Amino acid sequence: MISVQDVGGQDTAGLLAGWRAGFHRCLTRRADAMFELADALASASGRVGSLPGLSLEPEFRRGHGSVYAALTWGRIDQARLRRLLLAAVPAGRDGLVWLAGDVSNWARPEAVCSPQRLMIHDKSARTLAGSPVTSGWPFAVMAALEWGPTSWTAPVDLARLGPADTLTAVTLAALERVHAGLAEAGRAETPGFVFDAEYDLMALSHHHAGLVHIVGRLRSNQVFHAEPPPLQAGMRGRRRRHGDKIALNKPDTLTTPDRAVTVDSPRYGRVRLSAWDTRHRRLIRDGHWKDHDGPLPIVAGTVLRVEIERLPGGGDPAGPMWLWHAGPTRLDLVTIFAAYQRRFDLEHTFRFLKHDLGWTTPAPMHPDTALRWSWLVLAAYTQLRLARSVARDLRLPWEKPQPPETMSPRRVRRDFRRVRGLTGTPANPPKTTQPGPGRPTGSTRPPRTRYPTHRKNSRRGKKTTTR
Repeated sequence: MISVQDVGGQDTAGLLAGWRAGFHRCLTRRADAMFELADALASASGRVGSLPGLSLEPEFRRGHGSVYAALTWGRIDQARLRRLLLAAVPAGRDGLVWLAGDVSNWARPEAVCSPQRLMIHDKSARTLAGSPVTSGWPFAVMAALEWGPTSWTAPVDLARLGPADTLTAVTLAALERVHAGLAEAGRAETPGFVFDAEYDLMALSHHHAGLVHIVGRLRSNQVFHAEPPPLQAGMRGRRRRHGDKIALNKPDTLTTPDRAVTVDSPRYGRVRLSAWDTRHRRLIRDGHWKDHDGPLPIVAGTVLRVEIERLPGGGDPAGPMWLWHAGPTRLDLVTIFAAYQRRFDLEHTFRFLKHDLGWTTPAPMHPDTALRWSWLVLAAYTQLRLARSVARDLRLPWEKPQPPETMSPRRVRRDFRRVRGLTGTPANPPKTTQPGPGRPTGSTRPPRTRYPTHRKNSRRGKKTTTR
């Protein structure tokens, strides 16, 4: 268990120094090289273009070969690192701490010798035919959200989806880890999780009913049912399981909402929120529910319709947006809508991790190497977030000043080298070594094994492979 003392004192410099010491203890093999690699990543100026380029940073006191050796042979205690990341989550408000889950893809279309690649959707890696569908490794990320004028998030969980994994199973495991970690740390806040439409919200709500809040976007072609009316006196037979239905894309089926509120938003203008409580879907034995024992459950929650007056960039909206909420208590409609809006902060985090920190820039052969590098990227980003209160605003002449609480990750990174000097480093200096003899003269390597790309049928759960 990681307590507040493990991540430092009350001051920001002490908090960062304690977190760095805890992070070094999470590295169980090649710890010094991996720790300095994360420091070089957070201190480098500009965009990370290559892995050996990080060995030229003064924070990395080893040769460029140590970069590859650390990622290939290093080991990370992922359970301990998850607890350390969770200990750095800022306090929530109104007794809630909100987290968002999403999947970010690492495109590897030409890595035929890399195993466990899946068919992914990546707009930045279009094929010659112009299709955004390619092959690579998908990573599921869970991050805590903040409130106010900021786009920072606090990543707490990371998992790579393999050929035998499903998004629902991986997300359920992440929810269980976060919920147990908060309880172990003595956090009194109730966790709330926000997802997009590709997640199985009914499965997530069923397995964590009464423990956490689940908020997500619904597709407009779904149908929900109300609670069936009770049996009248003298009626025989079993009570109906499903009552009157409402089709989200058919306005004539919508009944009078149970709750409604109208608010004014500077981004969306007049926003009308209408909610239908205690609604459920008619589940079928497919996907997550294919092997469910016994009758399919009734997963009840709130269906929320969001109608906005205008889009932030101008123009009229295409139609209403539908949200789902299920949890131990009934939440205010404005809180549900605000929590879903904060989910988009995770997109800014992905953009910074990939564009500035070079998350998907390397070309590793093995997925385990990619997972170790991903953990180091999240650790570097977390150190930048913890250092924003003591970082100086080294703005360019054409940039406006920013207070510490709203300073962007890119600006904090400009001054992280100085902040790192205030905290010190727990990594040991490198030992003097001599280069090895290299490959014997005349020796050859056999051809590398080629692996197929796995393709999943999300509806029936079948897997196929393509060469």
